[in-house]
Amino acid sequence: MDVEIAIPTCCNDGKTIKFTLQSLVKQIYKDFHLLIVYKPTPNDHTPDVLKPFSRELNMSIIEQTEGGIDDAMNLIFQNATGDILLTTDDDEIPDENWVNDHVLFHERYPNGGAFRGRVKRKSSDVGKRVKFKGLRRLIYSDYSSDFKDYIGYLTVFGLPYDRIDNASPRKGEVMKTITLTYENSSFKRKVYNDFRVPGYSLRGFHGEDLISLHAIKKGFFTGEIDGGWAQEIERTQFGVTNESLSTPTSIRGRLGLIAEHFLFPYGAYLEGFTPRRLWLLKPLLSTIRDPLRRKASILGLTLAQDAISKRLEPKTVRKMLKSSLDSLYSEFNI
Repeated sequence: MDVEIAIPTCCNDGKTIKFTLQSLVKQIYKDFHLLIVYKPTPNDHTPDVLKPFSRELNMSIIEQTEGGIDDAMNLIFQNATGDILLTTDDDEIPDENWVNDHVLFHERYPNGGAFRGRVKRKSSDVGKRVKFKGLRRLIYSDYSSDFKDYIGYLTVFGLPYDRIDNASPRKGEVMKTITLTYENSSFKRKVYNDFRVPGYSLRGFHGEDLISLHAIKKGFFTGEIDGGWAQEIERTQFGVTNESLSTPTSIRGRLGLIAEHFLFPYGAYLEGFTPRRLWLLKPLLSTIRDPLRRKASILGLTLAQDAISKRLEPKTVRKMLKSSLDSLYSEFNI
């Protein structure tokens, strides 16, 4: 099986990606090609860190000249050629069985289009979600019967949601979910070769869920495997000052994720899963007590509604999202 591993990297200065590459050298499954998409920044020493590893790893480097994480992932999807494409971040340390586990599960489940591996995470409370317990059955109902066996699924609103918090697959099995993660996922070529991230977001939040919907639309299922472990690195311990896009520590970063979460119905719409009942969600979001969370949630949802009704292009939506968030930051002086 032809295996490819891809890593997008930016603003890292080579300080944590070296640990990622060291772990790839130690992989039990060694027959793979490594594709790195690197976006240069001033005084960045990443190329100096990458160079020595070219003697031990079959490596190609693509320079990203513009854009963010969505654009980096599209460069990966455009240039990858493996039967199986694994993705990880520049602040992850995959276990030595990482590649082997993903390959084994793809061989075992030929109808599995994309799999998420297990991750040992650093502490974070970014994942707190807005919940409406009294209206759970109505609010969190499945989009369709396609998701009845999924722990992480698509709701009628076109929002991703987990039925059970912190669920994990049984030993040796796959737990169906649409909530994947670029830091530790693998995709069959038939899934990723014609997929492109729409590029309407700023932080790439839920971009992995879109490729999951793409796989389901093509007749595959997606899930988390019992294996494929990776350790998340605390970037700041190694002098990386830029916060992680997926686990931000700043107020701006957290609000950005909230807005992009409620913008996701637009992404689902682009993949052919047109949301329903969005008119019902806004008054519920208006009951959120925290004014910042309330404003960010309604911001994302309103933009999703406008983008769907007016059939706006992703690039236009991205500009509107940035402008709206900038206004929010200005309003609250953050």
